[in-house]
Amino acid sequence: MVQQKVAQARRKTRLVFRVAGWAAALGWLWGVPAAPAAPASGEAIVAAMTGHAEARVFTAPVHEGRTDLRQLFEGAALHENSRVITGKDGRLCMVMSPGAIVCVAPQSQFQIEQLRHTAAGLPRTADDIIRRIHLNLERGRIRVHAGAPLPTLDIRVVTPAGVIEAHGGEFVVAQGESGQWLVFTHAGELTLTPRGGEPVTLGAGNNARLTLAGERAELQTTGVPNDPARESFELCNVFFSDLEPFIEHPLDFDREGLGDYLGLNAPFQDVDDGALVTDASPTIRPAVAGAQPTLLPRAGENAPGARWGERRIWDWYNRLGVVKGVNYIPRTAVNSVEMWQEATFDPDTIDQELGWAHDVGYTSIRVQLQFAVWQADPDGFLKRVDKLLELAAKHGLRVVPVLFDDLDVAGRAPVSGPQPEPVPGEYNSQWVPSPAHAMVTDRQQWPALEKYVKDVMGRFKRDGRVLYWDLYNTAGNSGLWEESLPLLDQTFNWARSVEATQPLAVAAWKEFGSAMAARKLERSDLITFQSYDTKEAVEARLMLLQQYKRPIICSGWLMRQSGNQFDKILPLFAMGHVGWFNQGLVAGRTQLEVQQTGFRSESDPDLWQQNVLREDGTPYDRREVELIQGFQFVETPE
Repeated sequence: MVQQKVAQARRKTRLVFRVAGWAAALGWLWGVPAAPAAPASGEAIVAAMTGHAEARVFTAPVHEGRTDLRQLFEGAALHENSRVITGKDGRLCMVMSPGAIVCVAPQSQFQIEQLRHTAAGLPRTADDIIRRIHLNLERGRIRVHAGAPLPTLDIRVVTPAGVIEAHGGEFVVAQGESGQWLVFTHAGELTLTPRGGEPVTLGAGNNARLTLAGERAELQTTGVPNDPARESFELCNVFFSDLEPFIEHPLDFDREGLGDYLGLNAPFQDVDDGALVTDASPTIRPAVAGAQPTLLPRAGENAPGARWGERRIWDWYNRLGVVKGVNYIPRTAVNSVEMWQEATFDPDTIDQELGWAHDVGYTSIRVQLQFAVWQADPDGFLKRVDKLLELAAKHGLRVVPVLFDDLDVAGRAPVSGPQPEPVPGEYNSQWVPSPAHAMVTDRQQWPALEKYVKDVMGRFKRDGRVLYWDLYNTAGNSGLWEESLPLLDQTFNWARSVEATQPLAVAAWKEFGSAMAARKLERSDLITFQSYDTKEAVEARLMLLQQYKRPIICSGWLMRQSGNQFDKILPLFAMGHVGWFNQGLVAGRTQLEVQQTGFRSESDPDLWQQNVLREDGTPYDRREVELIQGFQFVETPE
């Protein structure tokens, strides 16, 4: 029955986290026989990461005392006695092989005291395994998720103010103000023992506060409110539902499945160089790095299927010249379905409008593709994409295809066939996402999305008419938020496997300091963003994005009524050597010139929000066309 449930869960989630194997499996993986009396050590694998994080690890048996500070990365494997440290922007989602997920917030530090799993003989069921996860949380906050409670699961988090113990469930331990530590119990039951005090049970849905005063701590279990800021771990949130079936059936976890999920090009890499430190006894020496088989190096920048290195992406960008682009849809299409399906694909209008775009001074266009049209007619869709590339090249324009899009203004799934008429006086009223939101969160449907990505990119991966690949427009839009993060990650994995000659990018567009925005930018070859805010806000975002030390392109801007307009924004881009794509070329069925309800200007309600040309190709504002034609990067003295 257990096997049947696990098989069902795997089918449901397809590529999911499946954590490293237990005692005997680790010995087989490393080719090192375990000492009969020594407990087997688990490992903590970095499954997802943003920002800066590092670990202090032993690089020899513990009693020799040799440690080193190592940078963390996805696929890094840590063992007992490692100390994990996150910077001000560092976030981690870690898989603990004894059966838990641990999320780590920025500016946190903890030591892995024990990661153990022991059993009498070869374990046959989960009940045969005694699992221990003991952490010493020195500062910051963590979230522990360990599935259904089991008497054989021993979880302990030690803080300066007391100890939190559990047999499973889900809880948050967070440093508070002035010697306080907060505990939020989301599932299961905890035992809290304040320093110098007696243990107390805390049930699911209850909170507690430990306040350290000298050698003792006061425990408060009533009147402690929830704290959304301290309980939020956005990088990990969406992974929990996928992991739960495998946490509950630990004998079925394996390293290979986790590696598949992460899309790694090399085996997991032990940050401690393979030194096993489960036993510090000088008479029973653990294996050290020199006795381990050599691991393949982790795929670095510029390796096949890896993120482009800084020099490569700068060389690419500097060869382009100035990128002056526009987000394009023909005036005869109300959304991306109508643009791409055979019955309404309009090459004559596209030819005419791209000629206008060239005359205005644009060098590139950014175009939303549509999964639903590909799904209904793959061959015809690719032929139409090829036709658009042909027409763009005819007018000296290069194309940025956008594979996925979460924006859902119409509130319905994309469906091939006749599309509704635009709602009079409403901005972009019939825009639909790609794919449907239900597909974003249902892993059973991802094989079709994977085929789409590889089919489209595989066809044009060596095509010089493609400027770069934009994998996902406004990922998380229309209420999805972090639920889009797993598909975003997998899309990067699928796209990297194609090994296209063009770079990859996903734009940050909301909450630039969030884990999701950092995830997009850290996986992208070049830095892209969207901003429809004031000049001051755009300037602040550019300063923030410069820390990545990569070329920057603004893939979406222009909202005249908020001051986000050509004469104010283009000087920022010129000074910063930022390429750009404004929103909207020709007024048409999308009605992008109409001011959105939430952004209407009372003083100037008839001012066009977006679009640059009227339906006959004449400029809305001739001065704007002059600014586009004359735009160039400003060289600043060294």
